[in-house]
Amino acid sequence: MKRYLLLLLIAISSTGLMAQKNADVPFQLQGTVNLPNYDSANRAIYFTFQKNGKSVLDSVIIKDNKFSFKGVADIDIKASLQFTKPNTSPNAAADPNSLSLYLSKGLVNVSAKGYLRKSIISGSVVNNDYMIFKKPYLKLDTSLRLLGWKKRRVKAEDTLRGKSVDAEIDSVKNLKLAKLSEFLSKNITKPYAAEALLMYVSTDGSAFDANKAQQFFDRLPAKQKNAALGKEITTALTKLAEKLVTINVLTNVDFYDGYAQKVTHPVAKGVTRISNAEYLRQLSSAEIDKIGKTLKIKVIVKSGCDNYDRIGHVTLVVMPKGEQFNLEKGEQFELLRIMTPFMYRTRQPDHIPYEAQVDQMVSTIKQAGKDVYLLTEVFGTTGAGQREVIGCDGSLLTFNVSVDLISDKMKDLSTQKGISLLSYYSLDGKDKAAGKNSKQVSFELADNSKTTTLYVISSGHGAAEGGEEYNWREHVVDLDGKEYTRLEMSQNCSPFEMYNTQPNGIYFGDISKERRSWCPGGPVPTRMINLGPLVKGKHTLKISIPDAEFEKTDSKYYVSAYLITQ
Repeated sequence: MKRYLLLLLIAISSTGLMAQKNADVPFQLQGTVNLPNYDSANRAIYFTFQKNGKSVLDSVIIKDNKFSFKGVADIDIKASLQFTKPNTSPNAAADPNSLSLYLSKGLVNVSAKGYLRKSIISGSVVNNDYMIFKKPYLKLDTSLRLLGWKKRRVKAEDTLRGKSVDAEIDSVKNLKLAKLSEFLSKNITKPYAAEALLMYVSTDGSAFDANKAQQFFDRLPAKQKNAALGKEITTALTKLAEKLVTINVLTNVDFYDGYAQKVTHPVAKGVTRISNAEYLRQLSSAEIDKIGKTLKIKVIVKSGCDNYDRIGHVTLVVMPKGEQFNLEKGEQFELLRIMTPFMYRTRQPDHIPYEAQVDQMVSTIKQAGKDVYLLTEVFGTTGAGQREVIGCDGSLLTFNVSVDLISDKMKDLSTQKGISLLSYYSLDGKDKAAGKNSKQVSFELADNSKTTTLYVISSGHGAAEGGEEYNWREHVVDLDGKEYTRLEMSQNCSPFEMYNTQPNGIYFGDISKERRSWCPGGPVPTRMINLGPLVKGKHTLKISIPDAEFEKTDSKYYVSAYLITQ
């Protein structure tokens, strides 16, 4: 009896292995097109499919507007029909007379009254599912095309408008990435999972995660990896790896209630918990050496038990080499300020990406004789979340945070220098030394500068009636005692609405018609002002918010500012 069971198991196992190795089944593909009579003879149509693990190209002549193919194929691998011979068109993806489809055992029909791409396909259940899968992404791609046209109409000098449209574009891309990620997490063995992954890898939203893309690829069935789409994905991932370097500053670090007693949970090696809401990490010499000419900072915040909007920021701190870290003595440059959304942890999206391009800081980070730190703070409390969020009773966990630096591999030869002016300064109107609602700082240049750029981050806070949280006050910048420029501080919050998964008093109605100095779920804009060339010696710079009502509403603005000279 045992002998028969063993033989049966071997037979079943062998059958399973054969099924995995050879999925080729008989198929028949019939189609009709709608060519005019004068062009209905000698027109070829090309058919590409998978057989015995290899790509096969077949072709037939269309007769009386009809064509037919017959044979065996791996129906789990996408096939294609084209009027243009494959590999002869410079942009095959844009060819409207190219049709992707999934075959089925038996007969599949294709009916085209115009473009092949608009064909009606019948006889393949998998292809029906594939068309349902593609539908929402076609809508998102249409939105991206419209936003692309919108961006092209923005004047080059209108940087704030350009950034606003960029944020809209990034929001749509991130929505696409979130949908693809969710699909791939649950459906990696679907025949069209490889196409979904290629779409993910080709979408350059700030939420793109190269590590996640590689993990998805590793889970793809072997035959999908070896097929044409799999090879495209491999090439794309390889190019990404060759082009970029990522420094993981913080990886999935838990942040806790800022009002509670400091927790004692262990942290990763090299990370220091300053408080429940603040973590410090020094960059090693090897990491600094990896940084090239460009630099992007990326922060991902995952929801915990704080379901309200909170403030966070990442600050670069530069210390003399070998000295013990001291925030007050270090040069501080706020790289990115964020506002968390109203997030409910069991709803999607349950995490949000933020990013900022900070190429201007490369020389400051790489300068000799300095130790470089990144200080990350996301302040929150679970006082309300413990009562309002399922599974948060008694929890102090506010958020889970990751911080990455992303750079290219080119060598930076610039001679830019950073000068810290203000870092997260609380401008509340109480200090009147520089005038009403003003703060003045001094700086000195050792040499004449060819260019000087001022970077400013500012956000209003105060939730009482009429508080500065609800306003977007104009900022006035004075240089050496004279007004230099005025800054419009309003921000369009509509790109960040999707991340606010808990009902709230801000995202209701048409948010695109409202303006704020900051948005729940969005980064606070970094504003750049070209001060032009400056002579060496001492200078003063003053930032004023003349219309702010600080004392009446117990409000303040947090202001950061620094210079980059060259």
